[in-house]
Amino acid sequence: MSPKSANLLSGIRVLDFTAFVAGPYCTRLMSDLGADVVKIEPPHGDLLRQVAPVRNGHSTYFGQLNIGKRSLSINIKKPTGLAAVIQLADKADVIIENFKPGIVKKFGLDYENLAKRKPSLVYCSISGYGQSGPGAQRPAFAPIVHASSGFDMAQTEYQNGITAPARGRPVAADVLAAVHSLGAINGALFKRERTGEGEYIDVALMDCIHSILPYEFQKAYFPETDEKVPVYAPIETLDGYILIAPVTNKNFTGLARAINREEWLTDPTFSDSKQRYSNLEIIYDAVGQWANKLTSAQCEETLNSSGCPFGIYKTIGEALTDPQYIARNGIVEVADAAGKFKVPNTPLHLTVAKASVGTRVPYLGEHNNDVLSDWLDFDQDTIQELQNDGALQSAP
Repeated sequence: MSPKSANLLSGIRVLDFTAFVAGPYCTRLMSDLGADVVKIEPPHGDLLRQVAPVRNGHSTYFGQLNIGKRSLSINIKKPTGLAAVIQLADKADVIIENFKPGIVKKFGLDYENLAKRKPSLVYCSISGYGQSGPGAQRPAFAPIVHASSGFDMAQTEYQNGITAPARGRPVAADVLAAVHSLGAINGALFKRERTGEGEYIDVALMDCIHSILPYEFQKAYFPETDEKVPVYAPIETLDGYILIAPVTNKNFTGLARAINREEWLTDPTFSDSKQRYSNLEIIYDAVGQWANKLTSAQCEETLNSSGCPFGIYKTIGEALTDPQYIARNGIVEVADAAGKFKVPNTPLHLTVAKASVGTRVPYLGEHNNDVLSDWLDFDQDTIQELQNDGALQSAP
């Protein structure tokens, strides 16, 4: 493979001590970019392996987040298992963990200890609230961070007097932490190329979630401002809902002409963006009167050529059939031990280098022999000794 066609992270070895979503998605993206990602799993495996959708004992939820990695199931509570993992750490370029702060230090797998052995190591810790501070030890998953960060309440602020938080399932904080970690790790690897120095990265889900609330964050400090900002609300049609965002003058002009409201173009009420934001409810009411006589598809036919940003509210299943998504190869077929299933393609589209989703999800301990022989040159007798000691989980 020529340098021009190689993956961006070809040759980079990643030791993955993560579970659930944030850490695994970060390392999944690193695998997409060509890194050799070894997922270290305890004998019982990542708990996400049991989370629905499950068919024939294999979770496609787990599969989507761990496609393309190698699984080493090893018990670090066994001295022989821990010794092998520390040797693997010596060979790694990057280590990622998302345990509660302090857990890895109990095993000597913390950055301070491992960096003494390998100063060029890039090490990333992902946690709910960070590695330091009075709340660092609080247990957290993404929905807890959504609640405690203000994220959930920010959504209900605009729900016409509803003050109780809505139920939620998405894991936005996890995905944000994964992407922020990926950026920091790649930056650290770039610095290492120039200086030879490693880096320790501390990513907290709480910090990440606040980064997508710039208006709400600033409003908390300046609540007295009376300027309105746009709040985009669903508009009902005959068979569903649509959303519009007439942000710029061009957007607004196109919308006004599309729904036969050209008088808006000379009305001082809508003369600039500030005026439009203050009177957005008037615009939405008028668009609602127009849209509720039409189907969503008929609204789309009219608004698509208007230049006003527009969308139809869809389910995930409906969105996956969008011709634009299909044209960009948004869905790929992969496989695990139970058979084939579909996952989103990697969102990392590159022109010269390659980025692609792996083809297989590892079953627990599938690569025990491969990893120990590839990374550590262990012979079969040495691997068998680990097996006999109970340090390795036998692959099924």
